[in-house]
Amino acid sequence: MKKKIYLVLMVVFISFFVLFGCSKKDDSQSVQASTTSTSDDSSSTKKGEGIKLTIWNSAQSMADFYNNTVTPAFLEKYPEVESVEVLYMPIQDFVKRLAVVLPAGDVPDIMEIEDSWATPYVTAGYFEPNTPELDAILAKMEPSLTKSVTYEGKTYGVPSAPFHELFYWNVDMLKEAGYDSVPDTWEEVLDAAIKMTKRDEDGNITVSGFSMRLGGNPNGTTQKFWVLALLSNGVNLWEESKTEPGKYHAGFDNEGGYNALKMYIDMLYKYKVDDFASMKDTEAFANGKTAINMREASSALSIAKQGPDINWTTSPMPKGNVQRATFLLSLNLYVPKDAKNKEYARKYIEMATSEEMYEVQTGQRYCYNPYIGSDKTAGLDERLIPGFEMPEDMKIYNVPVHNAYDLAQTKVGEALPGIFADSSLLDNPEGIKKAVHKLAELVNDAYKEYDEYAE
Repeated sequence: MKKKIYLVLMVVFISFFVLFGCSKKDDSQSVQASTTSTSDDSSSTKKGEGIKLTIWNSAQSMADFYNNTVTPAFLEKYPEVESVEVLYMPIQDFVKRLAVVLPAGDVPDIMEIEDSWATPYVTAGYFEPNTPELDAILAKMEPSLTKSVTYEGKTYGVPSAPFHELFYWNVDMLKEAGYDSVPDTWEEVLDAAIKMTKRDEDGNITVSGFSMRLGGNPNGTTQKFWVLALLSNGVNLWEESKTEPGKYHAGFDNEGGYNALKMYIDMLYKYKVDDFASMKDTEAFANGKTAINMREASSALSIAKQGPDINWTTSPMPKGNVQRATFLLSLNLYVPKDAKNKEYARKYIEMATSEEMYEVQTGQRYCYNPYIGSDKTAGLDERLIPGFEMPEDMKIYNVPVHNAYDLAQTKVGEALPGIFADSSLLDNPEGIKKAVHKLAELVNDAYKEYDEYAE
C-alpha cells in the first residue's frame, strides 16, 4: 500500500505542474461545462439554497445524454436539487486532473471514468464503495462488467456506457471489389482490404483498404492492437504468474505476439492497405477515404453527421488466426470519497444506469446494453445490428483490476507508433521478435512499478 500511495503522490506532483503551468486560456478551451437546472417558477428552492450536483466526464455524447435525458427526469423527481452541472473535458486533460484533484479532495459529486483508469484510485481509497442499492443494479448486469468494478470483495462504480469493438464496411466499395457479403475471417478481410485500396498515378493511397490505428492517444492505440492483433492470435496483454497467483507479466512475448506484430507490419509494408499519411479512423470512413474501419458503435453518430451519404454496414470482429475476440469495456460512474452530495450522487447514478435509461441510451448513442437478458439490438440504427449479433465462437475480454494495467497500456501505446514506422521489420523475423520483447518489457516494468510482477 505504501508503494501505491507513493506512486500516486508522484503523479500528483508532476501533474500539478502540467496542469497549472498551462495558461487559463488553454483551460477555457479544453473544458466545457453545461448546467441543467430547475426554473425559478418550478423550483421550490430559491436560487443558491438548492443542492447542486456536479459531474465530470470525458465523453461528449454521454454529457449530452445526461443533460438532455437523465438530468431533466432527475430534477423532476428530486425538486430539492437545484441543478446538475456536467463538466466535459478531453481525455488527456481529464486524466491529468484526476491525478491532482482526487488526492487533494477538490472533487465533483460524480466522476465518469473508464474502468482501467479508475483502478489505481479505487485501490488507493479515493472512491466510495457501492451501496446495496447500487449493488442491486450491478446484480442485474453481465458478470464480466461487475468483475471489472470489484476490488477485494467490494464493488466501486456502476457501468454507465459499455462499448465493444466492431467493423464498419463501405458497402459500395465492397460490392465494387466483387463481394456480395461481409468477409468473416481475417484472411478474407485482408483480401478484401487489398482489393479495396485505391492509389493515384504516383502510387500514393487515396482510399485505404483498412484504416489502421497507428498513433494518437496511447491507450487507444494499444486497445486497437490488443483486440485486432493480440487477441485474434490467442494472446493477451498480460497473463497471471503460474508460480505466484495474484502477480502478472506480459502475455505476448511469444509466437502469438510475434504473429500479432507481423500482421501489422505486413498490412503496412507488404500488402500496403494503409500508411501513415492517409486520413484515419471515423473521419476517413465518413469521408469515403477508407473501406473498413474498426471502432465502437457510438462512432456511427459521427458517420451520420459527417458522411450522411455513405452506404455502410457493420459486422462483429472476424475470426482471427487463433480465435474470434472482442473487448467489452465501460465508462463507470463513481462517487468520490470527498464528494459533497453523496446521497443525491448515488440517486443520480441509480437513475442514469437504470434499465429504462439504458433502453433510451441504446437508441440515442448506441451503447451496449449490459443488463442480463436485454435485447442488445433494440433501438439501434439497423446498420449497426449485424455488429451486435455475436457469433457463438466470439470470446469477450474485459480489462483486469490491476493497478499497473493502465500504465502498461500507456507505455505500449507510446512505443507502438515508432515500431509501426520501422519498415525494416518487413520480412525480418528477428527484428520483430526484438520489438515484441521490447514491448513486453514495458508491460513488465509497469507491473514491477506497482509490485504486481512475477514470472
